[in-house]
Amino acid sequence: MKINRFIIFTILIAVSWCLGTTPLFAQKNEGKVATIVIDPGHGGKHPGTVYNNKVYEKDIVLSIALKLGKLIKSNFSDVKVVYTRTTDKYVDLGERGKLANSVEADLFLSIHADASANKTAKGSSSFVMGIDKSQQNLDVAMRENDVISYEDDYTTKYEGYIPGSTESFIIFTLMQYANTDQSMLFASMIQKHYKKNTPMQNRGAKQAPFLVLWRTTMPSVLTEVGFLSNAEDRSFITTQSGQSKIARSLFNAFSEYKASVEGTMTPLQINSNSPIAESSQTIVRESKPNDNGVVFCVQISSSPKKVSLSNSQFKSYKGRVKERKIGKVYKYTVGEYSSYSDALRLQRTIRRDIKDAFTIAFIDGKPTTVTKARALIE
Repeated sequence: MKINRFIIFTILIAVSWCLGTTPLFAQKNEGKVATIVIDPGHGGKHPGTVYNNKVYEKDIVLSIALKLGKLIKSNFSDVKVVYTRTTDKYVDLGERGKLANSVEADLFLSIHADASANKTAKGSSSFVMGIDKSQQNLDVAMRENDVISYEDDYTTKYEGYIPGSTESFIIFTLMQYANTDQSMLFASMIQKHYKKNTPMQNRGAKQAPFLVLWRTTMPSVLTEVGFLSNAEDRSFITTQSGQSKIARSLFNAFSEYKASVEGTMTPLQINSNSPIAESSQTIVRESKPNDNGVVFCVQISSSPKKVSLSNSQFKSYKGRVKERKIGKVYKYTVGEYSSYSDALRLQRTIRRDIKDAFTIAFIDGKPTTVTKARALIE
């Protein structure tokens, strides 16, 4: 009988753990925190929790992630910040951990917002990979893990995991055991700084089986910044000031964790009113084309010759630039929107770097004037 290789692998980890042997997974840069991967949850086709069809978890957590990254970059020149996404796109759960492993990160932080049918449930919490006795923690993990149903062939990619199945969780919990103590240390620090710098109720640092954490090979934490389903939490986490305070809390926790790992005497801390060094990035959700095939894009460059998408002129928009050959000219655009107003918002953002960026339009993939495109949808 053929035995699942993952089952064998986890048994080996368990045996190693019980015998006290060297962990199969160890932090690559032990004694130093040189790289952090920041993971804004959800994105693109999966909005996460949605309130009143207007407020999207994916936007809130991306805003917080970008603010946090800016704080780290501004204050720690020795730390590399890597994001799993910087725009409104969906990234497979498995790819998020894979990215963290590929850059040999020393820390992984996934940022989410919570939700509950119980509208009185509120507060922030942070999780590390594991199983405890709380059904409530399991419910949170199941809700976040169900996002994989948006992915193709998820049962193969996640070694037979079945959304909604409690039995599926148990085999995944051993993957992070080597980093549990360090992960819990960071999670506890996050909760401490939430309590100190935000009005959020402290729901504590806990264990739960989140798929986004199961293959990371470094200390990893998933934090829920508050409940979008609760009016009090929502009024805080949906504001720029609230998101900034959350980002500062996460920064202070990161700084304290880094100092602890590296043996620094006094960690750098910023208070809840300190300004974030760089202005916040405008987040514009990309949308599907209209039924009539109208798409608006922002053109950032054109050339009679083909330009590599890795060219330095596209550095700020890496992974977002699309090449379009129109006649004998190559045009390079960012974004695809069914709404003209969304494209204009992106245009205003891009013009901070590229003064002559402008909006163009297509109907069924063919170039047209913005006026004609707008006439079809307005």
